Amino acid sequence: MKTLSFIFVFLCIPQFAFAALKIGVWKENITPTLSERSTSCMGGYGLPLTNPRCGITDAHDYLSLRALFMANNDTQFSLLVFDTTGVGDALINDIKQRVSMLTNKVDVDNLIIAATHTHAGLDYQGIWGDIGSEYRSRIVDIAARAIIQAQSTAQGVKIFAAQTHVPISNRRGWGIVDDSVTTLFFDNRKTDQPIATLVNLSAHPTILDGNNIQYSSDYIDSLRTNIERERGGMVIFVNGILGDAQFSTTERTIEKANEIGKLVANTILESEKAKQRVMGTLNVSTITFTHPVSNTAILQLQQSGALDINLDDKNQISVDLKYVQIGRYTSLLTFPGEALTRLGLPIKYNMRGKYHLFIGLANASYGYFIPSDEFGQIPGRNTEERFSMDKYAGDEIKRIIDSSIK
Repeated sequence: MKTLSFIFVFLCIPQFAFAALKIGVWKENITPTLSERSTSCMGGYGLPLTNPRCGITDAHDYLSLRALFMANNDTQFSLLVFDTTGVGDALINDIKQRVSMLTNKVDVDNLIIAATHTHAGLDYQGIWGDIGSEYRSRIVDIAARAIIQAQSTAQGVKIFAAQTHVPISNRRGWGIVDDSVTTLFFDNRKTDQPIATLVNLSAHPTILDGNNIQYSSDYIDSLRTNIERERGGMVIFVNGILGDAQFSTTERTIEKANEIGKLVANTILESEKAKQRVMGTLNVSTITFTHPVSNTAILQLQQSGALDINLDDKNQISVDLKYVQIGRYTSLLTFPGEALTRLGLPIKYNMRGKYHLFIGLANASYGYFIPSDEFGQIPGRNTEERFSMDKYAGDEIKRIIDSSIK
């Protein structure tokens, strides 16, 4: 009986003790060179093909690409995060094909390419003027090699999670918003030295407005820099339920962006004092979302070649979302655009465990996802509706996600 009891206890241990995932990280400067700047445009403000900010020559802080490779046994999950408003479909496909050409050690099916959504980065979608072919070719190669470098540096880690809150408001006037910040801390398993910090926060990086003519990652630069300075390791920032979330300020300056970034960084570092150990194995499942595009403006942009989205012969998009679990208490969902609060928060509440990461603008940038009962109902505001592919896309993606994660 003692032997049987010992075997039973031993079999139960992996769920709790074998959380020693391997992770690797890598970072690259993707600020365009002077020659590349002359043929590339900044994205984020104004209607499509209006208010172009092209040929920008100045940079306040360098734009970066950050790679996170995560593996446990035969399961992988990887992130490539660009400082840009969003990443187009063809560019995502080209990066994944380039990775496959260079290595068979990275599972491209579980490789997620995301955007921080800074409006002071370049236009990787074609909405506001696009990027030049020289720059495009270079970042495809840089991105592929970055995730390969991250994979090659992977090492065993201890994982910790923490959650806190920061002062975010809803720009569509609702009294609710996702003001949570969920952070995963990755430390070397043997030395306890910090390797990486994954920060998930819902807020538009739009402290800098459409008058800005300097490349920048907005408040994210200060957020990452301050955490790296105090904690060490590399910070990967991923945006969340950001469709209607923002930091409220009338000061649209670099100084204000730095102030907000530092405030958030200090709040995250304070939350680390109450961090909890993440135990368990890595599991990744796929949720496929297919839906028609009915927005005529988006269809016209796509048909003219100005907008980088893939449509089938029925004018449908199709994209894979990833639902990731690390043990029993931590889950992560990738989302192909900007979810509004009343759509994203109920999804997040249904995710398993205590710590939830909702990663927006991941594997696609399909605009805003709005609950149908909110569509066109905010007096004096239709920005999100103009950049939404269909009134019922939000309802449908929520239905599919909820049924899958239950």
